[in-house]
Amino acid sequence: MYRPVLLRGASACALILASLAAAKAQVSLPQIVVGAAQRAPTTPPPDKADETVVTQKEIVEEKPPETDTAKLLEHQPGVSVQTGGGVSGIPAIRGLADDRLKIVVGGVQATSSCANHMNSPLSYTDPNTIGRVEIVTAVSSVSKGGDSIGGSILVTPKSPVFATPVVAPGGVAPGGAPVSPIVAASPYPPVPYLPLPIPGTLRFGPNNEVLATGTVSAFFRGNNNGVGVSANINMANDHWSLLYNGSWQRATNYHAGGNGDKVLSTNFMSENHAVTLGYQNEGHLFTFRGAYQNIPYQGFPNQRMDMTRNRSYSLDALYKGAFEWGTLEARAYWHQVFHKMGFLEDRFWLNHPMIALGRDFGYSVKAEIPYSEQDLFRIGNEFHGYRLQDYWPSDLTGFTQGFATPPGSLSRPFANVNINGGQRNRVGTYAEWERRWTVQWSSLIGVRNDIVWMDTGPGQSYTPFVFPNTPLIARANNLAVNIFNAQNRARTDINFDMTALARYEPEPGSLYEFGYSRKTRSPNLYERYTWPVAGPFTAMFNWFGDGNGYTGNLNLKPEVAHNVAFTGAWRDMSGANNWEARISPFYTYVENYIDGARTGGTFNTFPVANSYIFQIMQFRNFRAELYGVDGSGRVKLHESPEYGRLQAVGVVSFVYGRNLDIGNPQYCLPGNGLCSAASFLIKKGDGLWNLMPANARIALEHQIGGLSMAAETQLVAPKDHVSANKGEFTTPAYALLNLRAAYDWSNMRIDLGVDNVTDALYSLPLGGFDLTNYSRNAFLFGRNVGLASVRQVPGMGRNFYAGLTVRF
Repeated sequence: MYRPVLLRGASACALILASLAAAKAQVSLPQIVVGAAQRAPTTPPPDKADETVVTQKEIVEEKPPETDTAKLLEHQPGVSVQTGGGVSGIPAIRGLADDRLKIVVGGVQATSSCANHMNSPLSYTDPNTIGRVEIVTAVSSVSKGGDSIGGSILVTPKSPVFATPVVAPGGVAPGGAPVSPIVAASPYPPVPYLPLPIPGTLRFGPNNEVLATGTVSAFFRGNNNGVGVSANINMANDHWSLLYNGSWQRATNYHAGGNGDKVLSTNFMSENHAVTLGYQNEGHLFTFRGAYQNIPYQGFPNQRMDMTRNRSYSLDALYKGAFEWGTLEARAYWHQVFHKMGFLEDRFWLNHPMIALGRDFGYSVKAEIPYSEQDLFRIGNEFHGYRLQDYWPSDLTGFTQGFATPPGSLSRPFANVNINGGQRNRVGTYAEWERRWTVQWSSLIGVRNDIVWMDTGPGQSYTPFVFPNTPLIARANNLAVNIFNAQNRARTDINFDMTALARYEPEPGSLYEFGYSRKTRSPNLYERYTWPVAGPFTAMFNWFGDGNGYTGNLNLKPEVAHNVAFTGAWRDMSGANNWEARISPFYTYVENYIDGARTGGTFNTFPVANSYIFQIMQFRNFRAELYGVDGSGRVKLHESPEYGRLQAVGVVSFVYGRNLDIGNPQYCLPGNGLCSAASFLIKKGDGLWNLMPANARIALEHQIGGLSMAAETQLVAPKDHVSANKGEFTTPAYALLNLRAAYDWSNMRIDLGVDNVTDALYSLPLGGFDLTNYSRNAFLFGRNVGLASVRQVPGMGRNFYAGLTVRF
């Protein structure tokens, strides 16, 4: 019913924007050097307190110790990272994570094609390829949201660099003043005694019209024997550019602090390659980017399986144009992944593959129109399609290695098809008006509509037929899939978002912002279409790391979040850049929050009987709320030519969340379904899963010339408000001391550092259940040893790291 109307609307929007572009395409605009020109209104746009930008400078500083792109964001207020694999952390903004965030990498909106979300969207990019990261909170413009309730993370890859006009001999540009290549590339002189070219001066061609720039880096991380190399190479003239980004890294299992126990299933290997072709001319930019990723293996300590292959390909085409009426941006993308799970050597000698094939594709068209000196309009239309095939191949030997198993065993005789040709499509359209009413007051109002329709084919169990030896859990799944297949599985959601923001700047350097937003997210394919209901089968559907099993719900409604936030930001305007501060309290109420509810079913670790009891959960809709505050600040303590600049930097975050409909079964014995049911009537407000406790980072930073040093303390409060419904562990408070130093020349940088200097033993508050440690010990040494091994995933112990980067 809605699809023809929607497609006609999308086509009309595209035709209107294309007509505007054609009508103004002949306008002569100044040539752009990097990226398309941006025509702005005469009155500068107001600062945006609801957005944080992670700059290239911050990325360069964090790149040596970090392997995971998500970890680059941990230093930002309100951001935390849930533990995954070595390169697959799951970011959260103010307690809302994963699919509740819109994560876009270079225009590609990749979906986690895994029932454990091992290939989270940020895992498809490496820190080496990133130019900047924009973190947008939930109370933000609708143009940067859609199908999300917690905010957005927008990753911009490094852009192609185009050559400027050739500098004449003697360092004088034609018709201009002398140009210093050192100043143009870096404020520091080149490294002495090494014949390395000064960045930005390496040219080729008959008239030196081809510019070559780039970096080559190598890293070493001692705790897990991690090594990595990366490179960026850009060749360009004034119109064409070709950019290559590549990286490779590998690490073994890391060691926890204290006694130095090895944390199993934390090893990984990954490689990323991307090539970007760019063309620019008179205010117009075209880029075409292709990327390839290969992860041969990656351990996951809080999951029952590991990643044994993840291979993906993506294509992205982008156009940016500056016209007399404003700017236009159009993009199309395609992304495909082959994902395979199995067991690495830390777990068992058994191996049973689980496979997912995912494909994302879509487009976006958006325009920014300065209507007057005070008014700015944004309009846009986008489409995101997703296809998924998730299945478990038949295992000719069953789960018991070395024993013949007849038809009817757990994993025979057919493949278990969980998501069969699943599809999820979304079309979004938005309009936004930003106005500066006076010098002090400005506002932003936006509305958005997203229509999501999804469907899947019939499922198939391992054992469609009942044999005399068919286990009960296989019979239960067979019944469940028959019921699932008999139902109409097509669903359509019509979602509406809106944002209203008011900004007040009483004087330069002070900004106050208050806003409300309504954001909506439809369920993902696994939340709606996971049909297995029995025992360890449900445990394969879990992206939370709690060890429980999950089954889907065809009747789920979209989540609707009502967000309110206030932000105050201040900074020194004397010109000395002495200090700045920001604080932002927030409140979020979520209708139809999708969470796991206990079904009354439980299971043990297979094949150890009477061991730790895990719950079988079903996704259902509830009411939930989150509130908290985050802030950041910086103050200069000293600055002089003799001793350089010394400053203190701090970030603080706090979030509290609870499910308003689920009771707190904290004092119920495992497996006591009656007690759990009674708790729903007695005490509501169970904690939401995996919320970071109150935490702060305080650092002293010193810089003199090319030398920079920092001493950072990370303080984390105890986590005692947990999801008892899911069996979440409490964690004690801890403090970590980190030291780092770097020396910068114009063409070389050396990084040295030590994280967790005191080698403290601590539990990661967002680490989840250490399933590898528990299940391995239970399987090898029996029930009692396994139960004694139950723990939260511990954090990394003392880690020395070093990095070297050469620029040209």
